[in-house]
Amino acid sequence: MSNPNPNDTKIEQERADSATAALKGQTENNHTEDSEAAAERIANNLKNAKEDK
Repeated sequence: MSNPNPNDTKIEQERADSATAALKGQTENNHTEDSEAAAERIANNLKNAKEDK
């Protein structure tokens, strides 16, 4: 698809903003998932340590 006006940067800026927002959302979601997984591992380790005593 060709851009009718190659000097029109508004569309390109909107695409860049959208891509930036999408990447930011992905990284924030990954961080949350990683944090939750780490919290579960810590809880399991504590539970196992208490059971071993």
